[in-house]
Amino acid sequence: MVIEENASLKYHNSFGINATAAYLSAATSQRELIDALDFADSRQIPVCILGEGTNVLFTRDYPGLVVRMAMAGIELDHDSATVKAAAGENWHRLVETCMSNKLYGIENLALIPGTAGAAPVQNIGAYGIELAAYVDRVEVLNAATGRQQVIDAADCEFAYRDSLFKQANGSSLLITAVHLQLSRDWQPNTSYGALSNALKGREPRPQELYDAVCSIRQSKLPDPKQVGNAGSFFKNPMVSEWKVEQLRASYPDIVSFDAGEPGFRKLPAAWLLDQLGWKGRHRGTAAVSGEHALVLINPGQATGEDVYLLAQEMSSNVLDEFGIALQPEVRII
Repeated sequence: MVIEENASLKYHNSFGINATAAYLSAATSQRELIDALDFADSRQIPVCILGEGTNVLFTRDYPGLVVRMAMAGIELDHDSATVKAAAGENWHRLVETCMSNKLYGIENLALIPGTAGAAPVQNIGAYGIELAAYVDRVEVLNAATGRQQVIDAADCEFAYRDSLFKQANGSSLLITAVHLQLSRDWQPNTSYGALSNALKGREPRPQELYDAVCSIRQSKLPDPKQVGNAGSFFKNPMVSEWKVEQLRASYPDIVSFDAGEPGFRKLPAAWLLDQLGWKGRHRGTAAVSGEHALVLINPGQATGEDVYLLAQEMSSNVLDEFGIALQPEVRII
């Protein structure tokens, strides 16, 4: 295991924030992960586990050890339609691998940046589906005990952009592999409006759906390799049906959709921010994308603090105007 001191994190987070970690290492195996944790424990320093850094904002230098999960490997069983992916596997590459092997279900999650191990933490979702519907179980290393465990999907406490692994009682559970239950039968999900429109209402073949998902995502979200960003910065807020009707009096064209809970609706955070004119606005060296009000960007030399303060201004503006508190989807460190 190699450990760097005073290491730049600029190329380890999709915002391209030039923060520094006191120590940085990459864990290519469970043994290296355990060694990294032992190293941090011996020095009594904090540990930050990182996938590809596509859902994180460093607001300052990190005083402890940053561990990149670099475990690789994909195992497929076509007969049972199951897939096991090591935590460090690139998520989009995993989607492509499943498709090419005619194992279906997660096509709508194509082009979501990040790793397979990070996907359950956030319970990633897009275009009508969430990962939770396809997780069978996850393998973890319990950092508190040093033991390996297997956690069934039913015990992962999946919710909208949430899971056990984001909660205090699950913070010591470090995902090392993800098991998915997919299908050999092609059953496309085109329930998302923009996706159905792109497909002109027809039932697509696998490649057509995949291409449509990629096209929509590329048209809305800047490539982090070109412009630093972490995709959608805020979650879509869940509000009562009464609140939606109250807002409709002032905003007749307000958009809402089913929240999956009786008496509640979800409001698109991007719609709320659009009403307040946030597209293209700046704060210091940070900015909001001119194409999508939900995407905060680093045009070049932004600091994590400026991105964070910009997000706070946006959230405060929405709270003042609509009485709705936006919650960050991005992990802020």
